[in-house]
Order: sequence, then structure tokens, then C-alpha cells
Amino acid sequence: MKLAVGGCSFSDYRYGITPYGKRLSEELDCEYIHAAACAGSNHRIWRVLTRHIIDKDLTAGDIILLQYTIIDRKEIWSPDPNPYDSPVESLDEPWEDGKIFRLSVHSEEYSVCNIEKQYSKYHNRCNNIEFNKEMFWTNHAMFDALCKQNNITLININTQYDRDNRVPGIVLDDILEEKELRLDTAHMNQKGHIVSALRILPELKTLSKFQRQS
Repeated sequence: MKLAVGGCSFSDYRYGITPYGKRLSEELDCEYIHAAACAGSNHRIWRVLTRHIIDKDLTAGDIILLQYTIIDRKEIWSPDPNPYDSPVESLDEPWEDGKIFRLSVHSEEYSVCNIEKQYSKYHNRCNNIEFNKEMFWTNHAMFDALCKQNNITLININTQYDRDNRVPGIVLDDILEEKELRLDTAHMNQKGHIVSALRILPELKTLSKFQRQS
């Protein structure tokens, strides 16, 4: 059995912290596939996990923990190898002869790169939250069907990031209400990841036991 986690910075490695997904894989003694990324969009989550399924990295009996993020985030391809004009963490990955950039919507003055400034201008003119929700539910339905077709168990993880597009699942957003469990207002510290893993673990152990028996 393999365990994959898709999500944004809530589920990613940050500041030397071991995320809950990695801890869960150690508890279950199974291979871990890390598909979360800082500032990652739902589009990136679907793209990366779908590629793992197509490439047979994830197959029947495996489990995906899916932590959806802010609905406005996007990713685009650009030939510009280094568009950032401020010293920020690089939010890109090589693709063909360019890079895929992870974009969040900010006002122009807070945008960290030229691409993001241009996207923010476009977003302010063309964004429609109801259309974003329609596209989210369409893509979620297709990804859910893909997992079922391949007998992969999909478990949703609810955080403060998905309140506009919540799919019922294991709720973790209350963890950030505890000061001793958070790194900042949007991310958990190491203790928070341990508490999250302990909350998720019983369901995964039940699934793991069932799959080994079948």
C-alpha cells in the first residue's frame, strides 16, 4: 500500500517540519508520495496526482489524502526562467522549455513577480466565484471518478483553505485555533502535524487492515 498526500503549504514540508502525511506513512509502514506544495493550487493537486495514477505510481489499494486549497489559486506556464523581482521562495517547477508558476491572487502592490501582477489585473476583471466553484466541482467529480475506476481510496482533508469548496472529510481546520499547535495563523507547527496525524490515523489503520484482508 502507498499513501499519497496532495495539498498546499498546510500539508507541505516547511521550516524543517515533518508533515502529517509523512508521519502517517511511517506509522503504517508504507511508501509515501508527497504531492503537496507551498502556494499550490487545486489545479496542481489534480495534475500531479493524476500523473501519479497514469504512471502507475498509485494503483489499486493505495490511499490518497486530498487537502484542497484556496479556490482562486491557479498555475500557468511561462517561458520566463526567473520572473521574480523580490527575494521570495521560488514557486515554480521546470516544464518543457519554460516553467509552471503557482499563482495566488494579490493586489498588484503585494504581487511578488511580474507574472503574478499581470494575473492579478486579469483576475480582478474576469474572476467569478460561482464559475470558480462550478469548475472546482466538475474537476473534483472527474478526479473522484478516476480514483474509483482505479480502486484508489480518496479521503478529503478539510482545512481553513477549502471553506468555499468543502468536500466532506476529516476536519483539521480547528487545529489552528490552538496557539500551541500553529506556526502562524495559516500553518501548523510540528506539534500540530503530530496531532493531525493522530486524528487521521484510526481511519487509515481501518482501511489498511481491510485491504490486507481482502
